[in-house]
Amino acid sequence: MATRDLLIRPVRPADRDRVIELTKDIWAGHDYIPNVFDDWVSDAGATFQAVEVDGVVVGLQRLRPYAPGLAWYEGLRVATSHRRQGLARAMLESAIAEAREQGFGEVRLATGNPDAVRLFESSGFRRLVDARWWRGSRVEGGESARIPDEAEAARLWPRISGTPGTELYHGVVADFNGAGDLGAAELARLASIGMLRVGPGGRAVAGLRRPWGDNLAVSFIAGQGGSLRELLIALRFEADADGLDDVVVTLPRDHPAADDMHASGYDFANADDHSYIYALTL
Repeated sequence: MATRDLLIRPVRPADRDRVIELTKDIWAGHDYIPNVFDDWVSDAGATFQAVEVDGVVVGLQRLRPYAPGLAWYEGLRVATSHRRQGLARAMLESAIAEAREQGFGEVRLATGNPDAVRLFESSGFRRLVDARWWRGSRVEGGESARIPDEAEAARLWPRISGTPGTELYHGVVADFNGAGDLGAAELARLASIGMLRVGPGGRAVAGLRRPWGDNLAVSFIAGQGGSLRELLIALRFEADADGLDDVVVTLPRDHPAADDMHASGYDFANADDHSYIYALTL
């Protein structure tokens, strides 16, 4: 795609130094893109793009399939020198058009950037999850939560789907690496890769996600009362057994399990965080 002096093209291995320079002021120098650059460049199944203006890379974005009919949009970056010039909107519109051409029915994404929120909402994305981050430090001396098999995991869904707060996930897992549909199939999938934990009597579950740090990362919880509290504490035991620092739980804002979280030794990781998952139906 070329418009005026703007060019959107695939990222090349030779772009690495420029990408590192472009992202050095993101998140106070802790942007994850330099760490995943090689994997993203070599992933033929995804679309990792650079945006050039006058021959210089000034932006990045990535679109990848992650479930049938679903595409995940991530890595939107614009160089400080070229912000507020309409580049992010042009890039997003290009990615949406490509997703349609590839036959996807929906694009989902996650963001904690207020400027990006305005862009996505004005482009038709609807907010699914308004998330808060909770953290519980590791604890010695207890047993980790049980991992169910796939068949048991699928059977758990009818039992826990109606527990208070589950509706606040609006049908998706709050996984900022890729928010899949929340249901029996997702529980079975997570169990198959060892990423589902179940509480006493199968009355509470926790779905894990790939962590961003040295922690046990939880993308959703369901359940209530004593079973949920025992599960939350067991996750802290597991973090200790695995030599991790803590447990990080993504919980929708105003989720009724807040009291259970506090009672189980968790608190807000950052009370000022604003993190959202969005979706656009194509």
